[in-house]
Amino acid sequence: MAANFVITKEISVNGNKITKFRSSKTGLSVVHVDNEGPIVNGYFTLATESFDDDGCPHTLEHELYPYKGVLDGLANRALANGTNAWTDVDHTAYTIATAGSEGFLNIMPIYIDHILYPTMTEAAYYTEVHNINGDGENAGVVYCEMQGRENSADSIMDLKRQRIMYPENSGYRYETGGLMSCLRSLKAEKSKRLGFLLYFAPIYHRDYYRPDNLCLIISGRVEHSDLFKALGPVEERIISKGPLPPMKRPWVDSPQAPLMKETTNTTVTFPSEDEDMGEVGINWFGPPVTDFLSFQALDILETYLTDSAVAVLKKEMVEIEDPYCTSNVVFRSFTAVDFITQQRIRAEIRLAFESVPTEKLEEVEPKFFSILEKIAKDGFDMDRMAAVIKREKLKLLDRLETSHMTLAWPCLIHSLYGKKDDSDLAEFVDDIHNLDAVAKFDNATWVTYLREYFIDAKRATIIGKPSAEHAAKQAEDEEKRIEEQRKSLGKEKLKELEKELEKHRAQNDIPVPAEIFDNFPIPDVKGIEMIKVVTGHGQPDAKFDNEVQKHLDSDLAEVPYFIEFDHIKSEFVELSLFLTTSDLPARLRPYLDIYFDSLYSLPLIDPATGEETPFEIVVKLLDQDTVSHDCGVGVSAMFRQLALVLLKTERAKYAEGIAWLKKMTWDTRFDADRLKVIATKLLNDIPSQKRDGSRMSRVCMDAISYDAGKSNISSLSILQQSKFLPEVIKQLEKEPDTVIKAMNELREILTRPANIHIQVQGDVLRQDQPKTAWVKNFGGKKDSSPLAPIPFSSQVWSEAGKAPGKKGYVVNMPSIESSFAAHVARGPTDFLDPDYAALLVLCECLDTLEGPFWKQLRGSGAVYGANLRVDVESGFLSFNIYRSPDALRAFNLANQIVQDYASGKSKFTKQELEGAKASIVYRIVRKEETISAAATEVFVNQVLKKVSAEYNKEFLERVQAVTPADLQHAMDKYLIKVFSPESSNVVVTSATNKVKDIYEGFKKIGFQLETKNIDEM
Repeated sequence: MAANFVITKEISVNGNKITKFRSSKTGLSVVHVDNEGPIVNGYFTLATESFDDDGCPHTLEHELYPYKGVLDGLANRALANGTNAWTDVDHTAYTIATAGSEGFLNIMPIYIDHILYPTMTEAAYYTEVHNINGDGENAGVVYCEMQGRENSADSIMDLKRQRIMYPENSGYRYETGGLMSCLRSLKAEKSKRLGFLLYFAPIYHRDYYRPDNLCLIISGRVEHSDLFKALGPVEERIISKGPLPPMKRPWVDSPQAPLMKETTNTTVTFPSEDEDMGEVGINWFGPPVTDFLSFQALDILETYLTDSAVAVLKKEMVEIEDPYCTSNVVFRSFTAVDFITQQRIRAEIRLAFESVPTEKLEEVEPKFFSILEKIAKDGFDMDRMAAVIKREKLKLLDRLETSHMTLAWPCLIHSLYGKKDDSDLAEFVDDIHNLDAVAKFDNATWVTYLREYFIDAKRATIIGKPSAEHAAKQAEDEEKRIEEQRKSLGKEKLKELEKELEKHRAQNDIPVPAEIFDNFPIPDVKGIEMIKVVTGHGQPDAKFDNEVQKHLDSDLAEVPYFIEFDHIKSEFVELSLFLTTSDLPARLRPYLDIYFDSLYSLPLIDPATGEETPFEIVVKLLDQDTVSHDCGVGVSAMFRQLALVLLKTERAKYAEGIAWLKKMTWDTRFDADRLKVIATKLLNDIPSQKRDGSRMSRVCMDAISYDAGKSNISSLSILQQSKFLPEVIKQLEKEPDTVIKAMNELREILTRPANIHIQVQGDVLRQDQPKTAWVKNFGGKKDSSPLAPIPFSSQVWSEAGKAPGKKGYVVNMPSIESSFAAHVARGPTDFLDPDYAALLVLCECLDTLEGPFWKQLRGSGAVYGANLRVDVESGFLSFNIYRSPDALRAFNLANQIVQDYASGKSKFTKQELEGAKASIVYRIVRKEETISAAATEVFVNQVLKKVSAEYNKEFLERVQAVTPADLQHAMDKYLIKVFSPESSNVVVTSATNKVKDIYEGFKKIGFQLETKNIDEM
């Protein structure tokens, strides 16, 4: 069958080869992106188009089960972590990622068969999409998902945008996830549900789930001969089905939506008890998706306007004492004002202003356009424009090394909107060429783009206004609707519905015959080709007998710091400072967020001359010498008692990068005005974070678990910062020297040589004097103090963290419609703990895709997601519930599952144990997916975890050795305690109408919880 596939296009992008094939017999398309790394990623994509809010694309994504449970079970054995999918407005993508190519090629034909030839059953619909349980509440996986996001600020504003920008005959107008009212009303009755299954869904599937509309995008190391051998049976089955009728291509052959005829300004409300902060979105149509040069020009234009503290929108709307909007601060990753461009048949451009004070909501749009008019009149700073383009090109080259999606995503977009003969594929993926082209634009050209697409274009402005009244009415309406639904159905009908739910769950949970799994081989882990990282230390170290250490030893400079050099083949160098925070007193610890948010945007003082460089110039110069920079508390989602400062440069600017680390570490001046701006931004962002139920369940649990005086997690939580920041702002107005003194004291402690660990990752062998560069550019005196040990979060527990039991909260959150929960007990605190591997396997057995939690919690509609997490660094084992109609019911179901396994009533099969182990292989290998990730993992293992560089390999061997007896031991010692009131704490964040029932339910179990409003925490 390999002869069926012909190459339609071959491209090389900076050394990365892309090959596209199409079957001459079936029309099936395959794109292979040959990326280096041990993970093979698959995105099996279909262009899908829908003209209502019923959510057919989304519900279909959840129902492709010829034999429910078999696909994800086999995927685990293929060294994957199950399968996944997403539904966007213009496509549906089914995904899988495996460690190595052998498992990928084994599972791929089965996966494609599920996509093209599913068996849609009433049982799958009932549990996966929507049902009414015995309590008269609406549930189902899809319903839970939409319940968790439909009434968020983003979703309310986005749906209003779609309605304004698109007419009724455009698929871009609709909510493809399905509105809750549609999910309830269209399919509430059995006759309607069966109508959906027997008529609507099959027709939709017939029209869009066709081989000639399916594109297999594969990123990773795969041999083409092996790929086509695996596709042989797929081709045979497709051909056996006979020829298909001609297809109307989604989107491309549909009527195109007209441009907006008028500019509109609309205000919508969203539920929020806190009415301080809202959002503003300004929306335009952009160029056609195939106008590649204009796309690139607009991307640069948007970056120029927003990319840093000196970008004009940031400078005039954010970095001011009374800001128009502020940023979501999660390790400096998000921005207060940002453009989001969606690649549709004609681009959608959205400018989002986040955390806008409600009194300024009406002022944002006029202020924004006054800024643009001034630019159009005065012209662009062409030197800065050139610097932006150069940096964006470097960022693109960096992404080609660090993210497989850099090339996979444009291939996906091409499958939707590109030419059928693939002649334009290169134009979709070759941004480097377009960056070179826009670098030649003059000021007049940039002004033309600014006017055409922003100033003069018709737009739809959506103002999102927080409303406590909306929140109260939403809760009241939902409670009333449920009550009326219960009354309408009656007790007997509710009993019938519960029996029906149990019947469908039982049908879905029929065990898969063991031979199906036994006949699917698990690949040999030894066949996975890992990325090679070679380590050396700044001081001679006998344990590193390799070319990197020899090269370092040949550089005779004496470095007064701990430096690990991790050698990888890269055109960039990443420099990281890991700062120990253990010595910080309680009074200084809350300043950490202000310190790191200000780190790269303060004035510099030349220590030799005393001359000051304004922060605006500092930001410009820093951007010229670096590709990226970041800072914050925590490393690799762990080690939250460490702080991290990092920057990335071109390999040739290694010395300049080190010099910048030195300047930002020691030579900045804390300016009271800048600090006030930053503290105000941090404070203004808190209300939006308090509307996130999942985040707040974790934040409230952290408040219980950690000592606020010693723990970064606790002292920097929004619960503490909401009290701390207003006081800091007052001090900066009245006694600024007090705050500046505290900031200087904090810096002095953090930057003591004993508190600094340094990592260099890059092509070390191509640096002539890798150590001398540090002596010359970073400086520092030899410190006789011993190097501070790496602190663990488990060392800063509160009393409740040391001895969990019965404590917790049910937190009332009017802004959400579902509930979230965190249940926490003590776990291992050592990465070499002999029980760690068994506990990890046990948790994987329970909450793997199509495992007991998946089937009985998600499958019954009790949750959208639930998972167990073993966090050795914090020393906690947690059970987390995500988007549940009733977190109490979900907990009780999970508890029963665990009790059944603990008692021996339920047992894991040999195949389930094998699958769990195989899934863990994937999760560990994924940590080393790219060259940068592999180098980071080596440092984390050797320096932070204090284990060997081969720890991951050794741990996999321990995982493979886990026995059923080991699982029972881990169950009795650890897991059972998460579900016992005597040994666990719990936090539930809930919609208002469920707070009382959840509180009383947990009280009956034995928990001594408090109920609080979110603003009382």
